[in-house]
Amino acid sequence: MSFEMTVAWGDCDAAGIVFYPNFFRWFDTSFQHLLAAKGLDQRSLVSRFGIIGTPLADAGARFIRPATYGDLITIDSHVSDWSEKRFTVGHVVRRGTDILAEGHELRFWGTRDAETGRLGAAPIDPDFKTLMIS
Repeated sequence: MSFEMTVAWGDCDAAGIVFYPNFFRWFDTSFQHLLAAKGLDQRSLVSRFGIIGTPLADAGARFIRPATYGDLITIDSHVSDWSEKRFTVGHVVRRGTDILAEGHELRFWGTRDAETGRLGAAPIDPDFKTLMIS
């Protein structure tokens, strides 16, 4: 799934290049677009699957080339790996054919313990996995 956007002035630092935390915000936005392409969003995950969402357990990025305001960028996102309770979303950020950054988000199938209220992970519903693979 691809998500296109134009880099805004407010996304940049004093040097006129994208301030790195914005890439992580864009990764999350791109994941939300990936869910929407499958007919899902965070609220529907709660109502349909009974979870609290897909919280992050880890995130990382490799920055290859800078981006600046006015750049039209494309973020390609897909689920790249599955385990019983977690899945990895891979992201590639491009300006035209140039790769600007590569990143990942490790997300888990979030639940909350009824007694303690503690956040935990449960086995991923097979229907969610089927939707995301198709």
